Amino acid sequence: MTTSPNGLLNVFEPGLLRGTAKLAFAPHKRYFYVENPQQGWRVYLRGCIFLHDASLPFQKNHFLVVKRKDADASTKAWEPPKGQMEGKDAKPDGAPLIELMAENVRREVEEESKIRTMHNLRYTGLVVQSRESDYPPNHYFQYHIFQAAVTPQEISNAQEEFKWLNEHPKAFARMKSDVREKDALTWFNPKKTRLMGKWSPSIVALYLNQDEML
Repeated sequence: MTTSPNGLLNVFEPGLLRGTAKLAFAPHKRYFYVENPQQGWRVYLRGCIFLHDASLPFQKNHFLVVKRKDADASTKAWEPPKGQMEGKDAKPDGAPLIELMAENVRREVEEESKIRTMHNLRYTGLVVQSRESDYPPNHYFQYHIFQAAVTPQEISNAQEEFKWLNEHPKAFARMKSDVREKDALTWFNPKKTRLMGKWSPSIVALYLNQDEML
């Protein structure tokens, strides 16, 4: 995990500029960033959330993960719901950044996990900062980590929706690409739900090594 020479950049400091930009991996979208006009750094904002069972005492290692669509469930195909802030997440203008980040997380949860109601959504203050290989100098991204509780009924409803979608692949294929990225929801198990990608393992490790509580 690469960080800036000055360590973790403070995206909440006053006077930062807000903007959106197209990135090479998805040129049809615009991604939200904050920028320090004096120091010249830019941070693209991303969110990740750990969803826990509202009916049980809090256990930080008992959280929901979603599977990459069409991937073999036994492979590195799982992660907590996460995603990048887009231009549509930057409204209304002038809203506190933490509110925009929370709203982005709500959107990602609904799109990726089919969960529509969460309880006790909170910002943990945990952040993973790094760079993509094609970023210009002084450009970074940060994953800001949230947590929330979900009722067993809401989890069951989401799993039933995934079941229906997988049984109706033509209907699934007609949906927007943002809601077709994942096709299963279950509880994290380090042996059975292996983590995907470059950043999910770092995010999960950071979360599990902290004492953050709901």
